[in-house]
Amino acid sequence: MPLPVIILMCILGVIVLLAVICTVRAVIIKKELPNVKPAISWTKQEEEKYASHLSEMIKIPTVSKKQEEAYPEFTEFQDKLRELFPLFFQKAENHDVDGNILRRLPGSSPKKGALLLMGHQDVVPADGQSGWEYPPFDGVIKDGCVFGRGAMDCKSTVCCILEATEELLKEGFSFKEDLWFFSSRNEENSGGGSEAAVDYLKNKGIRLNVVMDEGGAVIGGVFPGLKAPCSAIGVVEKGFVNLKFTAKSAGGHASTPPKNSPIVQLSKFVAEVEKKGIFEKKLVSPIPEMFSAIAPYLPLYFRIPMGNLWLFKGMLKRVLPLFSPMAAAFVSTTAAFTMSGGSETPNVLPDSAFIICNMRPSVHQSAEESIAAIRKTADKYNIETEVLYSKSASDTADINGSEFKFLSQCICECLPDTVVTPYMMTGGTDSRRFEAVCDNVLRFTPTRLTSAQLAAMHAANENIGVSALAEGVKVYKYYIEKYNA
Repeated sequence: MPLPVIILMCILGVIVLLAVICTVRAVIIKKELPNVKPAISWTKQEEEKYASHLSEMIKIPTVSKKQEEAYPEFTEFQDKLRELFPLFFQKAENHDVDGNILRRLPGSSPKKGALLLMGHQDVVPADGQSGWEYPPFDGVIKDGCVFGRGAMDCKSTVCCILEATEELLKEGFSFKEDLWFFSSRNEENSGGGSEAAVDYLKNKGIRLNVVMDEGGAVIGGVFPGLKAPCSAIGVVEKGFVNLKFTAKSAGGHASTPPKNSPIVQLSKFVAEVEKKGIFEKKLVSPIPEMFSAIAPYLPLYFRIPMGNLWLFKGMLKRVLPLFSPMAAAFVSTTAAFTMSGGSETPNVLPDSAFIICNMRPSVHQSAEESIAAIRKTADKYNIETEVLYSKSASDTADINGSEFKFLSQCICECLPDTVVTPYMMTGGTDSRRFEAVCDNVLRFTPTRLTSAQLAAMHAANENIGVSALAEGVKVYKYYIEKYNA
């Protein structure tokens, strides 16, 4: 038999063998979610109470402000919290810093270490947004949902934590471990509230065993073919960079435009960044672990590649960006051009034009490396690059650690119809600053969100389900109880 034929047959044999191995592995890993009763339940009266409390919180417009501005709405909001949750604020030690809430319920015999739960008070503005079905600060309860700015981000989280803690105190629950609660008034504008809290803890020599903040949630429709919702626990945040790109020329009159004016230079630059994908694509933790978690519940045609990452990892990093912007953000640094400026007169060529870019550096490509990649492209068009702000991705919590496993187990017991998975946060939270005093920073709010509700974050018609709110309260309560067992 000729050598070329032998080689071809060997190649075909290897392909067939790989196909068989991948298919067998995909069949073996198939799972069904357990048909068991959730460990939590609640009453209709409790639903109504929680929704009413959240509505009262939404009615106070705690719109994020600059550090030097007055904060009267936040004083009113904190007074409201004391009214709604009197036992917590009576019994918890006051360690508030700069108008940010920092409270501690001391444990009687701590062994595991302190637990800190957090969610911010401030919300983004609703001015100038059309499409609100109900006024954004009326806290309307309608059609099984609570509507208003902050309903999802993030007053529902604050509400759930405090409701759970208040109930435990009413029941005379004995806290063995220290329970901390933190809520900043300036998370949305990356203010210094969380930094002040961390500095306070550091100065007191206090270390936390685990921190849980907003981030992941219980979300349906996250992957094609996956019927079950995902309980996504954020274990890392991408970085955050603001850049200013400036192109210059001699200016002139618009009636005799020269070639390659500043705006044209910037346009070419933006087009190249958008088209060519200048950042390195790579599947790094926790993305492979996320795929491994959901693979057993996917149809066979998806289970084969997701359940055999040892073979398909390289292909997936190229294919994922085709699915959605979110999938693309999982595999590389992203760059969004958000602001621009040039001439102030329609018939005058600018002697200088600029564009602002917000980048989210990936875990595998630091802020410095990401800036260098985009600067190289800007240099091709004689565009200056100015770094306005820069930070790389956060640390990654240990997915194999006891705290991640403990939270996962609690979720499985409370929400058995969901798939628990680690998750990469493409946005940012206050919690990353607590890495200075904690090795286990997790980002998860146990509330169910539809795709429409997720899309309403920072947009019109922000809302959360009344039953989702009640479920969130009970998950927090269960988690705290188990943590103190």
